[in-house]
Amino acid sequence: MAIEPVTELGSGDALRVPRARVVPLSTPPASYTAAVERYLTGAGIAKSSTRIYRISLTTWGWVLAGEPAPTGPARRGAKPPVFPVTAIDDPALPEAVAELAAARADEMDADTVNRELSIARKAIGWWRRQGWISGDPTIGIERRSAPPDRTKALAENQIAALWRLDVVLRVGSPVSAVTVRSVMCSRMDIVSARERLIDRAAAEAM
Repeated sequence: MAIEPVTELGSGDALRVPRARVVPLSTPPASYTAAVERYLTGAGIAKSSTRIYRISLTTWGWVLAGEPAPTGPARRGAKPPVFPVTAIDDPALPEAVAELAAARADEMDADTVNRELSIARKAIGWWRRQGWISGDPTIGIERRSAPPDRTKALAENQIAALWRLDVVLRVGSPVSAVTVRSVMCSRMDIVSARERLIDRAAAEAM
């Protein structure tokens, strides 16, 4: 976003104090969906995080359109409403967004809700810096308190031992079910730890 000074003539040809006019750095995209893609490709989002960001921003496509986002089976194949990104500046939107965000927080876990809110705010901030929008309808929405994390990540020596395991699963293999469950649980611990790190990083970036 660029600020361009504008000088106006007052009564008697007296010069008034210059005011600022917001000049978009580029042409605003035609739709919210296009704005999301411009953000994902232009804001330096890591490729490993693009999928998570796109899912969260797609979900917020309903919220920013003033509609509840689908959950459960209804979410599969559902497409967010089409609307111009400039509609985010609607003065009536913040109230609707606050109500929809509160309702979603009652249905989803705190980590998911907080991650989606954090990503939505990052995208909105980037769009504002481009001069495409001027407001932020998420202002005033608070993060939800997450329940205490009682899971434990694997220690470095446990992870190293896990990757040293030479387990081959074939039909008729002598590997016991106990061994299989042990390996699967260990791998799930690693995935769980990675997801917690992503959520924590998103929260700290707000």
